[in-house]
Amino acid sequence: MNQSVLKKVVSITIRGSENCSSLLPFGELPCLESPELYTGSAEVEYVEEDAHPGRLPSLRKLVIWGFDNLKGLLKNEGEEQFPVLEKIMINWCPVLIIPTLPSVKKLNVYVTDATVLRSISNLRALTSLGIRYNLEAISLPEEMFKSLVNLQYLKISEFYNLKELPSSLASLNALKSLQFEFCDALESLPEEGVKGLTSLTELSLQYCQMLKCLPEGLQHLTALTTLTITQCPIVFKRCEKGIREDWHKIAHIPYLDIE
Repeated sequence: MNQSVLKKVVSITIRGSENCSSLLPFGELPCLESPELYTGSAEVEYVEEDAHPGRLPSLRKLVIWGFDNLKGLLKNEGEEQFPVLEKIMINWCPVLIIPTLPSVKKLNVYVTDATVLRSISNLRALTSLGIRYNLEAISLPEEMFKSLVNLQYLKISEFYNLKELPSSLASLNALKSLQFEFCDALESLPEEGVKGLTSLTELSLQYCQMLKCLPEGLQHLTALTTLTITQCPIVFKRCEKGIREDWHKIAHIPYLDIE
Protein backbone atom coordinates (compact mmCIF):
# COMPACT_ATOMS: atom_id res chain seq x y z
CA MET A 1 0.00 0.00 0.00
CA ASN A 2 1.52 3.33 -1.02
CA GLN A 3 2.10 6.24 1.34
CA SER A 4 -0.74 8.42 0.03
CA VAL A 5 -3.26 5.62 0.59
CA LEU A 6 -1.89 4.78 4.06
CA LYS A 7 -2.40 8.34 5.21
CA LYS A 8 -6.13 8.08 4.46
CA VAL A 9 -6.81 4.74 6.21
CA VAL A 10 -9.47 5.07 8.94
CA SER A 11 -10.20 1.40 9.80
CA ILE A 12 -8.02 -1.67 9.35
CA THR A 13 -7.97 -5.36 10.33
CA ILE A 14 -4.57 -6.98 10.79
CA ARG A 15 -3.75 -10.59 11.59
CA GLY A 16 -0.34 -11.15 13.14
CA SER A 17 2.31 -12.93 11.15
CA GLU A 18 4.89 -15.35 12.48
CA ASN A 19 7.82 -13.04 11.77
CA CYS A 20 6.97 -9.70 13.34
CA SER A 21 7.62 -8.29 16.81
CA SER A 22 5.08 -5.47 16.46
CA LEU A 23 1.91 -5.04 14.44
CA LEU A 24 1.24 -1.55 13.15
CA PRO A 25 3.18 1.19 11.39
CA PHE A 26 1.16 3.75 13.35
CA GLY A 27 3.32 6.60 12.19
CA GLU A 28 2.19 5.94 8.63
CA LEU A 29 -1.53 5.89 9.52
CA PRO A 30 -2.36 9.36 10.88
CA CYS A 31 -6.12 9.02 10.15
CA LEU A 32 -6.50 5.58 11.73
CA GLU A 33 -9.55 5.45 14.05
CA SER A 34 -10.42 1.78 14.68
CA PRO A 35 -7.84 -0.96 14.10
CA GLU A 36 -8.66 -4.61 14.89
CA LEU A 37 -5.66 -6.83 15.59
CA TYR A 38 -6.04 -10.62 15.67
CA THR A 39 -3.92 -13.60 16.73
CA GLY A 40 -0.24 -12.83 16.65
CA SER A 41 2.86 -14.97 17.07
CA ALA A 42 4.76 -15.45 20.30
CA GLU A 43 7.22 -12.78 19.16
CA VAL A 44 4.69 -9.97 19.34
CA GLU A 45 5.23 -8.01 22.57
CA TYR A 46 4.00 -4.55 21.56
CA VAL A 47 1.40 -3.25 19.14
CA GLU A 48 3.95 -0.67 17.97
CA GLU A 49 7.58 -0.38 19.01
CA ASP A 50 8.59 2.91 17.43
CA ALA A 51 5.65 5.28 17.77
CA HIS A 52 6.47 8.84 18.82
CA PRO A 53 4.35 11.52 20.54
CA GLY A 54 1.65 12.99 18.33
CA ARG A 55 1.62 10.14 15.79
CA LEU A 56 -1.75 8.68 16.85
CA PRO A 57 -4.06 11.69 16.79
CA SER A 58 -7.19 9.92 15.46
CA LEU A 59 -7.31 6.53 17.24
CA ARG A 60 -10.73 6.13 18.92
CA LYS A 61 -11.34 2.38 19.18
CA LEU A 62 -8.88 -0.50 19.55
CA VAL A 63 -9.59 -4.26 19.36
CA ILE A 64 -6.80 -6.69 20.35
CA TRP A 65 -7.49 -10.43 20.13
CA GLY A 66 -5.31 -13.41 20.96
CA PHE A 67 -1.72 -12.35 21.75
CA ASP A 68 -0.18 -14.64 24.36
CA ASN A 69 2.92 -12.50 24.99
CA LEU A 70 1.69 -8.99 24.31
CA LYS A 71 3.14 -6.81 27.09
CA GLY A 72 1.92 -3.35 26.13
CA LEU A 73 0.48 -1.13 23.45
CA LEU A 74 3.68 0.84 22.84
CA LYS A 75 7.22 0.01 23.87
CA ASN A 76 7.69 3.58 25.07
CA GLU A 77 4.40 4.46 26.70
CA GLY A 78 3.13 8.00 27.20
CA GLU A 79 -0.23 9.60 27.85
CA GLU A 80 0.06 11.74 24.72
CA GLN A 81 0.17 8.68 22.48
CA PHE A 82 -3.61 8.08 22.42
CA PRO A 83 -5.20 11.51 22.92
CA VAL A 84 -8.75 10.56 21.76
CA LEU A 85 -8.87 6.77 22.35
CA GLU A 86 -12.26 6.02 23.95
CA LYS A 87 -12.96 2.27 23.59
CA ILE A 88 -10.81 -0.84 23.99
CA MET A 89 -11.69 -4.53 23.64
CA ILE A 90 -9.12 -7.10 24.76
CA ASN A 91 -9.47 -10.87 24.34
CA TRP A 92 -6.86 -13.31 25.60
CA CYS A 93 -3.80 -11.17 26.17
CA PRO A 94 -2.80 -12.65 29.55
CA VAL A 95 0.35 -10.59 30.25
CA LEU A 96 -0.83 -7.26 28.85
CA ILE A 97 -0.47 -4.27 31.18
CA ILE A 98 -2.95 -1.55 30.28
CA PRO A 99 -1.14 1.81 30.43
CA THR A 100 -2.45 5.10 31.76
CA LEU A 101 -4.88 6.29 29.08
CA PRO A 102 -6.72 9.42 30.22
CA SER A 103 -9.38 9.46 27.49
CA VAL A 104 -10.56 5.82 27.57
CA LYS A 105 -14.17 5.53 28.75
CA LYS A 106 -15.19 1.98 27.77
CA LEU A 107 -13.29 -1.27 28.29
CA ASN A 108 -14.34 -4.87 27.63
CA VAL A 109 -11.92 -7.65 28.58
CA TYR A 110 -12.52 -11.31 27.73
CA VAL A 111 -10.51 -14.26 29.07
CA THR A 112 -9.06 -12.16 31.84
CA ASP A 113 -5.90 -12.60 33.89
CA ALA A 114 -4.75 -11.03 37.16
CA THR A 115 -2.13 -8.91 35.36
CA VAL A 116 -4.75 -7.32 33.14
CA LEU A 117 -7.21 -6.89 36.01
CA ARG A 118 -4.72 -4.99 38.18
CA SER A 119 -3.83 -2.60 35.36
CA ILE A 120 -7.48 -1.61 34.81
CA SER A 121 -6.98 0.89 37.64
CA ASN A 122 -4.87 2.95 35.20
CA LEU A 123 -8.03 3.96 33.29
CA ARG A 124 -9.29 6.66 35.63
CA ALA A 125 -11.76 8.15 33.14
CA LEU A 126 -13.50 4.78 32.64
CA THR A 127 -17.31 4.91 32.67
CA SER A 128 -18.13 1.38 31.42
CA LEU A 129 -16.31 -1.86 32.27
CA GLY A 130 -17.09 -5.45 31.31
CA ILE A 131 -14.87 -8.37 32.39
CA ARG A 132 -15.70 -11.87 31.26
CA TYR A 133 -14.48 -15.44 31.64
CA ASN A 134 -11.99 -16.58 34.22
CA LEU A 135 -11.61 -20.09 35.60
CA GLU A 136 -9.07 -19.41 38.35
CA ALA A 137 -9.68 -16.15 40.24
CA ILE A 138 -11.36 -16.54 43.62
CA SER A 139 -11.19 -12.77 44.25
CA LEU A 140 -10.48 -9.55 42.38
CA PRO A 141 -7.48 -7.30 43.08
CA GLU A 142 -8.24 -4.86 45.91
CA GLU A 143 -6.68 -1.97 43.96
CA MET A 144 -8.75 -2.64 40.87
CA PHE A 145 -11.65 -0.30 41.69
CA LYS A 146 -9.96 2.38 43.81
CA SER A 147 -9.24 4.81 40.96
CA LEU A 148 -12.44 4.25 38.96
CA VAL A 149 -14.40 7.11 40.47
CA ASN A 150 -16.19 7.83 37.16
CA LEU A 151 -17.36 4.25 36.51
CA GLN A 152 -21.10 4.02 35.83
CA TYR A 153 -21.58 0.53 34.37
CA LEU A 154 -19.91 -2.67 35.62
CA LYS A 155 -20.59 -6.20 34.39
CA ILE A 156 -18.76 -9.30 35.66
CA SER A 157 -19.64 -12.57 33.96
CA GLU A 158 -18.37 -16.15 33.77
CA PHE A 159 -15.96 -15.84 36.70
CA TYR A 160 -16.73 -19.38 37.74
CA ASN A 161 -14.61 -19.57 40.93
CA LEU A 162 -15.05 -16.00 42.14
CA LYS A 163 -16.09 -16.21 45.80
CA GLU A 164 -15.72 -12.65 47.03
CA LEU A 165 -15.43 -9.05 45.88
CA PRO A 166 -13.02 -6.43 47.19
CA SER A 167 -14.21 -3.85 49.70
CA SER A 168 -12.90 -1.20 47.27
CA LEU A 169 -16.21 -1.68 45.47
CA ALA A 170 -17.26 1.16 47.79
CA SER A 171 -15.08 3.52 45.73
CA LEU A 172 -17.58 3.35 42.87
CA ASN A 173 -19.77 6.23 44.02
CA ALA A 174 -20.85 7.05 40.44
CA LEU A 175 -21.88 3.46 39.60
CA LYS A 176 -25.42 3.19 38.21
CA SER A 177 -25.57 -0.40 36.97
CA LEU A 178 -23.97 -3.50 38.53
CA GLN A 179 -24.42 -6.90 36.89
CA PHE A 180 -23.19 -10.39 37.77
CA GLU A 181 -23.78 -13.37 35.48
CA PHE A 182 -22.61 -16.97 35.82
CA CYS A 183 -20.47 -16.34 38.89
CA ASP A 184 -21.23 -19.79 40.27
CA ALA A 185 -19.07 -19.61 43.40
CA LEU A 186 -19.95 -16.06 44.50
CA GLU A 187 -21.27 -16.30 48.04
CA SER A 188 -21.89 -12.68 49.00
CA LEU A 189 -21.55 -9.02 48.10
CA PRO A 190 -19.29 -7.06 50.48
CA GLU A 191 -21.34 -5.21 53.08
CA GLU A 192 -19.03 -2.17 53.23
CA GLY A 193 -18.62 -2.16 49.47
CA VAL A 194 -22.35 -2.04 48.83
CA LYS A 195 -22.86 0.90 51.21
CA GLY A 196 -20.71 3.08 48.96
CA LEU A 197 -22.85 2.50 45.86
CA THR A 198 -25.00 5.55 46.51
CA SER A 199 -25.76 6.20 42.82
CA LEU A 200 -26.77 2.61 41.98
CA THR A 201 -30.10 2.36 40.13
CA GLU A 202 -29.86 -1.20 38.76
CA LEU A 203 -28.58 -4.43 40.31
CA SER A 204 -28.70 -7.71 38.39
CA LEU A 205 -27.73 -11.12 39.83
CA GLN A 206 -28.12 -13.97 37.37
CA TYR A 207 -27.01 -17.58 37.62
CA CYS A 208 -25.07 -17.11 40.86
CA GLN A 209 -25.85 -20.51 42.32
CA MET A 210 -23.98 -20.15 45.63
CA LEU A 211 -25.08 -16.62 46.56
CA LYS A 212 -26.22 -17.05 50.16
CA CYS A 213 -27.92 -13.75 50.97
CA LEU A 214 -28.29 -10.11 50.02
CA PRO A 215 -26.31 -7.47 51.94
CA GLU A 216 -28.05 -5.38 54.60
CA GLY A 217 -26.74 -2.25 52.87
CA LEU A 218 -29.20 -2.64 50.00
CA GLN A 219 -31.97 -1.15 52.09
CA HIS A 220 -30.04 2.13 52.33
CA LEU A 221 -29.52 2.52 48.56
CA THR A 222 -32.36 4.95 47.93
CA ALA A 223 -31.51 5.43 44.24
CA LEU A 224 -31.93 1.70 43.53
CA THR A 225 -35.04 1.22 41.37
CA THR A 226 -34.49 -2.15 39.67
CA LEU A 227 -33.40 -5.50 41.11
CA THR A 228 -33.18 -8.63 38.95
CA ILE A 229 -32.47 -12.04 40.48
CA THR A 230 -32.46 -15.05 38.15
CA GLN A 231 -31.44 -18.61 38.97
CA CYS A 232 -29.95 -17.80 42.38
CA PRO A 233 -31.84 -20.50 44.30
CA ILE A 234 -30.74 -19.70 47.86
CA VAL A 235 -31.43 -15.97 47.58
CA PHE A 236 -34.68 -16.62 45.71
CA LYS A 237 -36.10 -18.38 48.76
CA ARG A 238 -34.93 -15.61 51.11
CA CYS A 239 -36.74 -12.91 49.09
CA GLU A 240 -40.29 -14.17 49.46
CA LYS A 241 -42.48 -11.11 49.88
CA GLY A 242 -43.24 -10.02 53.40
CA ILE A 243 -42.04 -13.06 55.30
CA ARG A 244 -38.52 -14.20 54.46
CA GLU A 245 -35.10 -13.09 55.73
CA ASP A 246 -34.07 -10.74 52.88
CA TRP A 247 -37.40 -9.12 52.09
CA HIS A 248 -36.84 -6.08 54.33
CA LYS A 249 -33.64 -5.30 52.39
CA ILE A 250 -35.44 -4.95 49.05
CA ALA A 251 -38.99 -3.91 49.93
CA HIS A 252 -38.30 -0.29 48.95
CA ILE A 253 -37.21 -1.16 45.37
CA PRO A 254 -39.98 -0.33 42.86
CA TYR A 255 -39.16 -2.88 40.18
CA LEU A 256 -38.38 -6.42 41.31
CA ASP A 257 -37.84 -9.31 38.90
CA ILE A 258 -37.09 -12.38 41.00
CA GLU A 259 -37.35 -15.88 39.58
